[in-house]
Order: sequence, then C-alpha cells, then structure tokens
Amino acid sequence: MGEGPLVSIGIPTFRREAYLQEAIDSALAQRDPRIEVLVSDDGTSEAIRSVGEGAAAQDARVRYWRNPATLGLAGNWNAIADRARGGSLVLIGDDDRLLPDFVSHLVGAAAGGADVAFADHWLIDGEGKRLEEATREHSRRYERDRMPAGPVDAEAYVWKNSFPACASLIRTEVVRRLRFREDLNTPEVELFARLALEGGRFVFVPGFVMEYRIHEGSITASGLKSEELVKYLAPLEVKERVEPLKRRFMESLLEDATGRVLARGDAARARGFIASPFYPRAARPKLWVQRACSRLPGPLARRLYLAARAVGRR
Repeated sequence: MGEGPLVSIGIPTFRREAYLQEAIDSALAQRDPRIEVLVSDDGTSEAIRSVGEGAAAQDARVRYWRNPATLGLAGNWNAIADRARGGSLVLIGDDDRLLPDFVSHLVGAAAGGADVAFADHWLIDGEGKRLEEATREHSRRYERDRMPAGPVDAEAYVWKNSFPACASLIRTEVVRRLRFREDLNTPEVELFARLALEGGRFVFVPGFVMEYRIHEGSITASGLKSEELVKYLAPLEVKERVEPLKRRFMESLLEDATGRVLARGDAARARGFIASPFYPRAARPKLWVQRACSRLPGPLARRLYLAARAVGRR
C-alpha cells in the first residue's frame, strides 16, 4: 500500500455529539497503530465541530472536516472514501465503538486479497450496555453464528443480509468505483449485492470486533428504506441457485415497501410494487389489506391502511 495508514476508519457524523467522542476514542485505541481516523461532519452543530477539531488537534491521526452541504448518510460515506489514504476502509456510526482488536483481527484477511473482510459485532443500548441475548439472536438471524471461517459464498449470503458494514474492512478502491447509492439509508446492502454479483471476494473472520448501538436516534432505526432499495435490487440478475434467496429477501422488502408508501397515501406506487413478480402471493390478512387499499384514491388509501395497521397491532 505504500506509505500512509493501512486502514482508514471513517466516522460520518451529523448531530450526536454525546457519542462522537466515544467513537473517536475507540478508533484511536486500536492495537494496530497503522490507522487514520476520518471524522466527516454533515451538519451544523458547533458541539460536533468542537469534538472533531479537538480530536484532530490532540492526535495527528485524526482528520476532521465539515461538508459544505449536507450529503446524507451515503453521500457522507462516499466523501470519506474519496479522502481516505488507506487501502482498506471501515465505516462506523458516530454512536458506535470499535473494540481494540478490530483492525488487527481483520487486516490479515484484507491483506490476503479480500474485497470485504468481515466479522460479527455486539449490540449495545443507548447507555453502552451490551445486549447479550439480542446479540445472540442477531448473529443467529444473519447466520454469523455458524458461518464458516474464510471465503464465503457472497452471492448467497448477500441476500441473507449477512454482511455488516460496521464490522467490515472494505477495499477503498471498491467503494470509490461502485459508490454508495445516495438515496438509500442502508446503502451497503445494495453495494454489497453489486460487488457479489461481479465476483467480489468476501472473507469471514469469526469473532466480535465492535459494538453497534441501538437507540431511537439511529438513522437506520426504522429499518431499510425499502421503497428505494427495491428499484435497485429487483433488476439484478442472479444465478438459478441463488434465486430462492433473492426471492425471499425481495418478498419481505416489497411487503415493507408497499406498507410504507400506502402509509404516505401513494397508492399508485403501491400498485406498482404489488405488480412486481417478487411481491409475496401468500394468503395473509396484511397482504389482502395492502391490495385492497392500493385500489383506492391516495388519501382514502392512507386513512384505511393506517386504521387497519393500528387494529392489527392491538
């Protein structure tokens, strides 16, 4: 990689100064010293500026800047990749914490030719307490509790959403070339799908390397921005053996996307999602409601869908 840091640790930030210092400190605490820490400020908070400039003044490995305009999450990730000096890049939330062995745990796999070297992570609450039961369930859900060490079948696992950006080292060149889609709030899902389809090499290194904070202030707390993600994932062509995995992922995504647009009164877009070959055809009440509401004028569709959803939650 020549001179300069081996790994660029990117911390996009907006307005969570209460956690930002913890995130920076955890990055600087890496046992492997060959790092830089990039704090990219996408907001206008003077408290954030104070934390970022203070960290840069105290440690030469930290670079802080404020974007001239708000770029959004994915745009901020792209800005960090463009400024990174390291051959490998990690992107964490400004409310997350890396464990001291994050870099040393993954860098060997990255140096061995992986496009993405990834591990597992802890879930923590707003106070920084580890949520052990939730972490176990999270690992089980995404199959990282039983994933084999070494290169994995990326074309299959990407449709299981098994690759966590926050616990991954990504080749910086990959991000610069593929770019994160800037209208998504979980843009790594789509980028990893494109990378897997072009034959990108994903390597799993068992172990827990960071702590991902769950709280109401999280940008991704409401889940995938599914109505936007659908338009990028649906056209991707996959091998026959992977088709059932893609279908399962897309069915869930389209069901969520249809509900989200109906809740805004966009019945026309809901009808488009329901017409998709990936929309679930199961005989379930929620799907019946979505189909019925999509045939109504927008304002009425919204009122009836929200009313039905409220009843369903009781």
